[in-house]
Amino acid sequence: MPLLASIDIGSNTIRLLIGKIRDNRIIDVISERKITQLGNRVHETGRLQDRNIEVSITVLKEFSSLISKHGVAYVKAVATSALREAYNSDIFMQKVFDDTGISIQVISGEKEAELTLKGILSSLPDSSSNVHRSLLIVDIGGGSTEWILYGDRHPVDIVSIPIGVMKLTGDFIKTDPISENDITALNNKIASCLDALNIRLGQHIEKDTRFIGTAGTFTTIASIDLGLETYSREKIHLHIVSLDRLQDMSKKLLRLPLNERKKVRGLEPERADLIIPGIQFTIKLMDFFKFNELTISDYGLLEGVLFELLKEMNEKNISEASEP
Repeated sequence: MPLLASIDIGSNTIRLLIGKIRDNRIIDVISERKITQLGNRVHETGRLQDRNIEVSITVLKEFSSLISKHGVAYVKAVATSALREAYNSDIFMQKVFDDTGISIQVISGEKEAELTLKGILSSLPDSSSNVHRSLLIVDIGGGSTEWILYGDRHPVDIVSIPIGVMKLTGDFIKTDPISENDITALNNKIASCLDALNIRLGQHIEKDTRFIGTAGTFTTIASIDLGLETYSREKIHLHIVSLDRLQDMSKKLLRLPLNERKKVRGLEPERADLIIPGIQFTIKLMDFFKFNELTISDYGLLEGVLFELLKEMNEKNISEASEP
């Protein structure tokens, strides 16, 4: 089986996965992630900022070198909210292609959710209880949030909303340390989002529905809970955090000014501002839908893209084999 590479160009983080797929499981060869905040101020200005473009292209050059070094023949790169919304996305993507040879596909929120589901399901223990169990999977990104309700071997509903932690931070976090007024305004916005989602999803969420969170907000929560000095994919994946623990974590973080939050073990300094709306969203969601615990998945979109790449390769090979 040849080596494959997937790249996820997110609003806050760019990630790379190089691996093989065997028996519907991913065998990691290398996994890298760099925070570039590509979606910085896109919500306010409608454009990617020059500094964030420069940093992101530097990272993608590094990733391109790793891909070449490992002899990867097949690469698929996808971009999400920031490039969906910025009017200068095409300029950025052309510059990336010219400098690295990486071709970027901008995917819809719904496609992002579909691939996230595929990636998470591939990582769960292969048992009948996991296959048949109802799951609510949430990916809180920088610029959008994807919701996947899964049950009895198929997605029941998929929702993407254009709200993420970078947007919430920019709109509601105005003071440092964070004031009660800022938190109240933030919580009111989150509550209105949950009310709207409840109309669509609420009737399908059952008492035994399992809540799974994927991507930066949730992996950061796990990292803080575990007190990690350095990011560990193995330790974070399928880590469980209780609602009580999350509430304690939130109280401690809210008391700290930004500079002190940057020193918290397990919290990357670049996420010290974003973790506040992220953890508040998580707590309000768990309260609203009556979840007592959160399961964190380090698998998601990146792994789903790898499976999609394998599918495209197989379809291409079948097509070529059938040609006269």
